[in-house]
Formats: sequence, structure tokens, C-alpha cells
Amino acid sequence: MHRKQSVARNFKRLPTEKKVIMYLNIQAKMSASGSVFVNPSLVFTYLLGLEKINAITTALKAAADGGDGTVDAVDKAVIVAETFIDNWGNLVDLIANGDSVIIISAGFDATKAESSPTSINRQPILDFTPQKQAGSILLTTAGITVEHATVTYLFGSNLDTLTRSGDLMYCTDVAIRLLLINGKKEELVTGLPSGADMQCVCVVTSTAGVSAFSNVIKFRVP
Repeated sequence: MHRKQSVARNFKRLPTEKKVIMYLNIQAKMSASGSVFVNPSLVFTYLLGLEKINAITTALKAAADGGDGTVDAVDKAVIVAETFIDNWGNLVDLIANGDSVIIISAGFDATKAESSPTSINRQPILDFTPQKQAGSILLTTAGITVEHATVTYLFGSNLDTLTRSGDLMYCTDVAIRLLLINGKKEELVTGLPSGADMQCVCVVTSTAGVSAFSNVIKFRVP
């Protein structure tokens, strides 16, 4: 029986000090030279994530000194850092595709093995509708056949430079930066650079695994 595992989100329940230790361990392993999680378009997120993790330590030190409002500052720093860790967890899930060894190599814990459903979504069909609000676009995904699916959208200025290897999509052009958004089959995306020419592709993830990549759409941001 084939069994798959995913990233355990148990880090959310750890005490703040232990979160910092685990987050730093994850950041170090995922950004290490030769890691399967390192590629030109994602390295910068590890550096920014490290800043957010270190901000927790700074807030903890301030709290220990008894500064005003420092407890609230710690809570806010933890929330910001946890957002990065959650996004990294989504990336690890996408690349690992149920392989517990790859998950653990990233510094995360893996969930208990579960049987994989027999069906998996094949290829989603991606479309878009420009919105009146500047920097906004509505993404719609058809052809989703699995339940409780998450759609992961990847944006870039030129996805023709992307390389696909199994379930890993990475960029060979260091000038290209990818924006990854997890959402549903209809997702309103705001805050994009108005007037920019962009492209987007998506994959569907569920308990069954990861689908094939969708068609690539090209559009100019309103």
C-alpha cells in the first residue's frame, strides 16, 4: 500500500522560544547549498524569512527587559514569522509529494503516514479576468475533480524560463522572481504591479497529491 506524508504543522503549538529554534533549523536546512529547495527565484525568501525569525528574538529580549508593549510585540513577530514558515511548508509539500525523507530534510516534522486516495486531479485549466481595481486580477480554475483541493498559483514575468522536474518548478533565470499564492479555484489577487506584463500557472494539491501543471496564462496587470 502506497503511503504519503505531509509537513506537520505542530510547530504552531510550540512555546515561542522553541519556535525560534525550529524556525532557524528549517531556514538553515532549506537554504543550505545543494538543498533541493534552493533555486534562484526562491533564495531571497529565505533571507527575508531569517529577518522575521530574528525579529522574534529581538522582541523576546525587549520583553525580558520589561519594555512597554513588548509582549504584544512578541506576539506580532511570531505571527509574521509563522506566515513565512507556513509558506515554506507549502513549498516543501509541493516538492516532496508525500516523501517523508524530503520533508524531514527541510527541517520539518512529517505527519503520520496515510493511505493515498486512488484518484488525483489531472490537469487544471486556468483563466483570468482583469478587475477595475488597479493591480487586481480574478483567477479561475476549471477541471478540478478532487475534493478539498488547494490551488497553488505561481506568478512570474516570464514563465518560459521555468524548468519542470517532476513536481518541482523552478526558474533558471536569476532575474525572475516567483510569487506563490495558495487559494481556491476562484481567487481574487490584489497588489500586483499595475501595468506589468505577467504570467501565471497553477497546480492543484489535495490529499491525493499534486496535479500536473495547468496551461500558462499571459496578461497585463490593470
